[in-house]
Amino acid sequence: MDAHKLWMLRDFIGTNKVLFKIPVYQRNYDWSESNVDRLLEDIGTIMETGEKHFLGTIVFMAAGDGGFTLQEYIIIDGQQRLTTLMIILKALAQQARETGDSSYQEIEEQYLCNRFCDEKYKVKLKPVKSDNEQFLLMLDGKIDEMDEENYLWQNYTRCKERFEKWCAKGISCAQILDALTKLEMVEIVLTKGEDDPQVIFESINSTGLELSNADLIRNFLLMNADDQEKLYEDYWLYIEKALRNKTDYSNLDQFFMQYILYKTGTPVNSRQLYGRFVKYFKDNRYTHEGILKELKYYADIFKAFVYGNDEYSDRINNLLKRLRLLNQTTCYPFLLHVFDDYHQGTIDEKVVEDVLQFILSYLLRRLVCGVPSNTLRGLFIYLYNRVFKVEANKKKYYEAINKFLFTVNTKDAVPSEAEFERALQTANIYGNLAICRFLLTDIENGDGKEKISTAGLTVEHIMPQTLTADWNYISVEDHEEYLHTLGNLSVTGYNSELSNKSFEEKKKIIEENSKASVLNKEIIGKDAVDRWDIDAIKARGKRLAGIVKQRYSIQRVVDDSIEFEYVLTCSVKDHDSVTGKRLVSFKLLGETYRQNYFALMLLDVIKILEKRTPGKLAELAREGFTFSTTKNGHIHINTDGKDMRLPQKAAEDVYVELNLSAASCVRFIAKLLSEYEVPEDQFSFSIIAEAGDDGEESEG
Repeated sequence: MDAHKLWMLRDFIGTNKVLFKIPVYQRNYDWSESNVDRLLEDIGTIMETGEKHFLGTIVFMAAGDGGFTLQEYIIIDGQQRLTTLMIILKALAQQARETGDSSYQEIEEQYLCNRFCDEKYKVKLKPVKSDNEQFLLMLDGKIDEMDEENYLWQNYTRCKERFEKWCAKGISCAQILDALTKLEMVEIVLTKGEDDPQVIFESINSTGLELSNADLIRNFLLMNADDQEKLYEDYWLYIEKALRNKTDYSNLDQFFMQYILYKTGTPVNSRQLYGRFVKYFKDNRYTHEGILKELKYYADIFKAFVYGNDEYSDRINNLLKRLRLLNQTTCYPFLLHVFDDYHQGTIDEKVVEDVLQFILSYLLRRLVCGVPSNTLRGLFIYLYNRVFKVEANKKKYYEAINKFLFTVNTKDAVPSEAEFERALQTANIYGNLAICRFLLTDIENGDGKEKISTAGLTVEHIMPQTLTADWNYISVEDHEEYLHTLGNLSVTGYNSELSNKSFEEKKKIIEENSKASVLNKEIIGKDAVDRWDIDAIKARGKRLAGIVKQRYSIQRVVDDSIEFEYVLTCSVKDHDSVTGKRLVSFKLLGETYRQNYFALMLLDVIKILEKRTPGKLAELAREGFTFSTTKNGHIHINTDGKDMRLPQKAAEDVYVELNLSAASCVRFIAKLLSEYEVPEDQFSFSIIAEAGDDGEESEG
């Protein structure tokens, strides 16, 4: 590796018969306006002071002759500055042509092109494929045919405008070119076979500030690959085009984040993502083409998440759009599993729709009810493996997902219908504008034609945020309580806010400008009220809440055949085989109950039996009940808890000993069944048939 200081134009770009090639593993050209403005300002300073300016370092590797003694250089670092200089030179050449300045000939023949070379080697810079078409259009002067969303067009136009202003002030193009010749650089030349460009590249960009995770991953997968051009053409370019939004590549970073969360099943943050990706690649012994093929497959799925995809039904696309509107990306790792199962033929399109509807309803309920979102990422990372640890659950795919979330007893539990309806009517909906806009547009649009859109939507308060004399019939307390509730919020097509106008004035504005007939039923039309007071807000809030509740209702699945661990069903005769086992549930008199602890199962059984035969428990307590078969056995039910190691009050003047082994709990239950005259075959319990993964009690 050799480093040299030299003049950027004369010693580097101005060298004849040279080709600067941007390899496929480099990111696209994306210098922003601020980057270009800073460089143009530096050029202006050079013209004022005559002093040289250091531009930076360019790292490259010689790739051998390109034919006819043409030297090809692979740019490892510095492509943004080099490409920008070529844009500046082309804009300056065009300005020189238009003003009759002969410097255009020097620029085009010495800096932009190679003289006396075959046509295919004429242009000195070859950007990556996605930029090259625009670059060639620029060099040919076909600016009108360029994509105005492309940074090449934007920065060319910016430079051209700056040169026009300078020329209008009397500065010639030759003077600008002279300033460019005073730009200095340091070239670092890597030696093929001795210097590892991957190591150099990662060292240069070790701060992680300059390159995105997608840039680093592309570099890792393509830089040292023997067939990098093929891999780029067949896979990477497809992924890039599928997920980018014009010049915005942020969805690529999002995709790789969700891919790693999905594949590893462990949390990861942006700072760790690149390292985690490389580790996953190496640990699983992927080939470069193998993982790119897999990434291409999942990019097609992820495209539906962020943009929609005609490959799926209208309903699937509509539900995914609603998740985007709520900005609920935490569920994406789980949905990658679901869509993969669909593509593998495990489930059909109807099941995908049902699962999406359930997840959307679940998330909306949480948001409206104000449940903190800090546990969601962990929930969705682990959800698939928790639900489908038992492979048979895939035969009841939607039902298993539904049942699992309804059996969760942490704050990730599904908010009830009553909680959801109450929050829709009383919560501060306006406090979260994303939810607010979602609910208002969803109520109006339903599943039909989109009459109003969340884009640029202004949410209006019918009862104003500041009370005026026109609203003096509203108390301060009521105003504070109902101002931001769903019943008081609406939308108009009006460009200015409804502000503090009277209700009559607002009605007129809404009637003239609003397309929201469902939302504004109480405000305009035959059902309109004459006075907007708290009763009107409550009534409208109840109506709107009813629409939302019905649209996002969830029918709870009850199915005893669905288990979330591999389980073994036992009877009271199996008491000797339960030591060290984890309890899942028990069944008594035809009803199934979830329970993870044997002692608590015993207590549950006692309460169920007592409810069936009231008074029997008190009788056993007075007698001093024991399940022991030994003489003078320990008392396990009495009236005061004396002589018990862990007494638990089960009823008034009734205490039960709970400091018992799993086997003793089962024997205790067997004796109780006999006392209550319940046949033993009316009771069974389920234990995990294999060791748990971490020893935690199951939520399922």
